[in-house]
Amino acid sequence: MIFIVQLSVLFAAGSLLFIMAWHRPEWVILAAVSICAVMDLLQIAFYGLPLGILGVNLLIDTAMWMVLLGTSFVLLLQYRKSFPRDALPFFALMILFALSFSRGVSTFGKGAAEGGVNNLLTFVMPALAIMLVRPAFRLDAVRLAHWLTSAGLCLAAVALLRWADLLPTPVELHDNLREVFHTLTADYSIIVGQAFIAAIYLHLVGRRSAWYLAGAGILGVITFLLQQRGVWVATAAGLAWLALRTFRISTVRWLRLGAITGAALSLIMVMAPIALFESTSKIATINVHEAQKVDSTWAWRVEGYEEAIAQLLASGPLDILIGPPAGWAEGTHANVAVIYIHDRYIDTLANYGIVGFTVLLLWFGILTKRVCWPTTSPRGTPARDQAGAIFLEALLLSEMVYLIPWFGGPLQGAILGLIWVAAKQDDISIGTCRVNIASHEFDLKNKPAIVYN
Repeated sequence: MIFIVQLSVLFAAGSLLFIMAWHRPEWVILAAVSICAVMDLLQIAFYGLPLGILGVNLLIDTAMWMVLLGTSFVLLLQYRKSFPRDALPFFALMILFALSFSRGVSTFGKGAAEGGVNNLLTFVMPALAIMLVRPAFRLDAVRLAHWLTSAGLCLAAVALLRWADLLPTPVELHDNLREVFHTLTADYSIIVGQAFIAAIYLHLVGRRSAWYLAGAGILGVITFLLQQRGVWVATAAGLAWLALRTFRISTVRWLRLGAITGAALSLIMVMAPIALFESTSKIATINVHEAQKVDSTWAWRVEGYEEAIAQLLASGPLDILIGPPAGWAEGTHANVAVIYIHDRYIDTLANYGIVGFTVLLLWFGILTKRVCWPTTSPRGTPARDQAGAIFLEALLLSEMVYLIPWFGGPLQGAILGLIWVAAKQDDISIGTCRVNIASHEFDLKNKPAIVYN
């Protein structure tokens, strides 16, 4: 009886999900990514959802990429005439997934093989699904910045609640290698940092700049207090790119932003208690000391990178080319840093070989080419559109820098997909601008002469 009930529930849920994916695929994709992120953030069903009918625990991230994979197939049927060529590298990755999984099942068993492919799937599937659903999106740089700012403020509120002990902090955030206490993992902290960049961009192009400026101040302070050094570097890289590229078109706003920031810091130095300066100095000192230790987390990661690459090069030609079978880490005596590689590039190389690493770089190259603002912009293009394209460049740069010390998760994959969608929208705007300018010049050349009597 229980078997029939569970089977009926699964069938009803699957049918409802298919109908929603056919009519509102963007809702299904965003809901799947958001629910997965919230449940992981709050550690809800951390060990998975028990499915008695299958005798397994379904992990939340596994359920997410399965939903996104099904939605992607629905979208292929629905938008097959407008399939984006930029998504072709994903199919090469899917082939590598299938090869790795099939080899892993025959070598190590189904359970170990599933864990071996889960990492990259949770990163790639949100981006692929969002790219396929682009015809249903109306997303430009400004709207993406609004979404990021809202998400960053929500995560900042979670961090504040945990600092105030009003919300429990997961035990997994306590690490013996670290001296710093974290309230958010790096995958959520980088969203706060990117929201900081987005708020500054909205201040540059928005009319209600005072609100965006206040939001930028809050997000900047929270980014510093989260004490994720990789997030600091990625945020600084994106912010520096935004400042250098937009200073010419927003000189007055940047100067005003600098003056306001300087005045605020001066006021804080005068009015703030000495304890505040001591706390700020302590945060900086602890992080510098932790980074310089012989057994620092970065040294531990680099050791894992070197061991993983050496292990790959010592394998057979097939493993070097397409990676070892999924689940190879099952029962291995290698360093933990080799099994859980904190680098998206090295992780892909170690698990999917030279082919997978090349395909990943190809995808990033295509995304970079799509996002980058042309050096010769059409005459008359609004400064707002230029700033929007530069904001997408800064956001992409922060993502690519962040993926050096971390392998990323569903939120990072989703942001990469949203960057591509917003860049495609900007391409349409730029193309429309070019057509309008050409039409205007054509009208001027063919305007009939005015005869004065």
